[in-house]
Amino acid sequence: MWTVRRSLFLLCGLGLVHLTPGQSIVVKPGTADIPLTAHTFSEETASVPGHGGRVPGMDLLDKNTRHHAGDLPHAAARDLVDTAWVMLGSSGDTLPAMDGVHWLRSRFVPDKDLAGQPFVLLVSAEVPFVVHLNGEERLRSSGTRLAVAEASCPGSGLPLVFRCDGLPEVIAVRIDGVPGADLDRSGIHLSLHPADYSYRTQRTMVHRGIFVGINVIIALLALVIGWSEQQRRAWILVFLLSVVSILDIVSELAGNTDMLGMSEEVQRWMHALNLLLLPWGSYLLIRLLGEMGAGLKAGRARLYLIGAVLVTVMVVFFLIARSRGLVDDTNGLMLINDQPWVVLPGLLLLALFGIIVAWFFVEVVRLGIRLLRTKGYTRWIGGGAVASSLLTLLFGIISGFSGVGFSDWLSLFASYCSFVAVPVSITVFLAIRAAHHNKLVQRQRDDLDREVQERTSELRAERDRSDALLLNILPAEVAEELKVQGEAAARHFELASVLFTDFKGFTTVAAQVDAAELVQELNACFRAFDDIIDARGIEKIKTIGDAYMCAGGLPDPRSASAEDVVLAALEMQEFMQRRKAERTAGGRPAFDMRLGIHSGPVVAGIVGVKKFQYDIWGDTVNTASRMESTGDIGRVNISSATYELVKEVPGLVFTARGEVEVKGKGRMEMYFVQRSDEVA
Repeated sequence: MWTVRRSLFLLCGLGLVHLTPGQSIVVKPGTADIPLTAHTFSEETASVPGHGGRVPGMDLLDKNTRHHAGDLPHAAARDLVDTAWVMLGSSGDTLPAMDGVHWLRSRFVPDKDLAGQPFVLLVSAEVPFVVHLNGEERLRSSGTRLAVAEASCPGSGLPLVFRCDGLPEVIAVRIDGVPGADLDRSGIHLSLHPADYSYRTQRTMVHRGIFVGINVIIALLALVIGWSEQQRRAWILVFLLSVVSILDIVSELAGNTDMLGMSEEVQRWMHALNLLLLPWGSYLLIRLLGEMGAGLKAGRARLYLIGAVLVTVMVVFFLIARSRGLVDDTNGLMLINDQPWVVLPGLLLLALFGIIVAWFFVEVVRLGIRLLRTKGYTRWIGGGAVASSLLTLLFGIISGFSGVGFSDWLSLFASYCSFVAVPVSITVFLAIRAAHHNKLVQRQRDDLDREVQERTSELRAERDRSDALLLNILPAEVAEELKVQGEAAARHFELASVLFTDFKGFTTVAAQVDAAELVQELNACFRAFDDIIDARGIEKIKTIGDAYMCAGGLPDPRSASAEDVVLAALEMQEFMQRRKAERTAGGRPAFDMRLGIHSGPVVAGIVGVKKFQYDIWGDTVNTASRMESTGDIGRVNISSATYELVKEVPGLVFTARGEVEVKGKGRMEMYFVQRSDEVA
């Protein structure tokens, strides 16, 4: 992402240089005093042995440091007039000293707000030297490359605190070299740094690493999402925007600040790459805002592309001019061709560059605000674009008018806004979109679950109705066997108590009432019988006309005993007596019923493949039918086999009938059974 600082710097460069040789002048400060302000070290860096690159600081050998070859008394004094000394960088620093002594003096004018602020002076040389501050000796070295190890604060350089009394303050270095040698042979290094320069370097590397990491994650997400979604153009723009940001950060560290310890050739290329990337972050961001819904027409998009290409071409001209020695930007010095026919094109380039840069800035803010005002969650990207532009500019301006500590924090905030605001807004957009999609998926899943539950409930209800219908026809065990296996095998039961009922005079009653009332009366009686046998676990077998048949001890032998069948028979006769009394009282005809029970072995099962019916077979069934037909109205007639099973049941009284002639069976012993309270 482009920054205001770099844009202004290049504006100056393009406006003051031309690509043809001509008369040139060198722009240098007109005073030997070096001003120190709260922001001196915000932009300047110096190389430090052992750090692998440049760190925040000031290389005094490249500043207005004065040099004298030969020893002088009081050369370290603060009030010494050194205007006759030569400036480093001129031919004077190559003069040999007959006695081998060289003096270097750097004069500073620190602002009052730097009072009490600590600084570190790093000095190293291949020969002995002595460092003075305002005439006071502060460091003496025997002449090793790591001379700072002999300072009062080993390993961190010489700590300095300026007086800030409004007068120039002087750092003087006496170098004891080889007699007849010039200054270059001493291997002198002299740089001034803020006391926290190592921390600043580490902080810069950490935060730039965070910027790179965030953009790498966004680039990978953009690739994955763009591969799987239809709107691939927007995600390709996100990917390219993140890649440009990564290259911008890396090229700035390697080229501008030299913090990656690369060779000078690589540094130059990385610095050139950093400048060439200048317009493309803004261009890609504008295109991204347009794709996300800010409303960008194709013709206007082509204009942005032309503008980015023009800025790139102007940067290329600037780099060519610098490579040909027409401009020197290392120390802010420019070679200026002062011919009018040369200056005019330079001013035109300056104006065009400024217009394009300002245009891109305004368009990012305009489209970002437009996208921010939309209702969709893409407005987060618009908010990130606005924050990236306006907040970076705002924090940068406030930082220029703030104190040292606060300025560093504001600069850090500005960097985060520049490099992280858009990626974070994209992350928020993805998170909100994912949450929205999850809600939609959850809602669809809930709807589907609800529909499945409704369908399942309907199917379960249908199944229950089918099961209930099946259980109305078949016993539960037989129905389950039929559902699982498709068929149910017949079973033999050693002991079952079979009950038969029959209404006497059914034909007579049927002649006295209509068919509907007849069926209704049959239904009322049989429903009562169903309730009675269900309460005692007796299995209903079938009804045949006005006859009712049920059995105890099947299909589960433990379900109902002979006692249960006899007690159910008594309840049936009691119901019929009550029913007859009610009908007679209402003047309606009523049924009389015979009932017989016999116990013995039977075979039970279903036959056929249509209209399944559970039935029982065997002599026991025939005998039970004979018990009913030979019984009396209102009485319960049982065989001797059943009597033997229930004769010990308390509360029952038996009346022996002796042997009774039974059709097809001969004479059989029978018993009437009733409750003991009825006898009393």
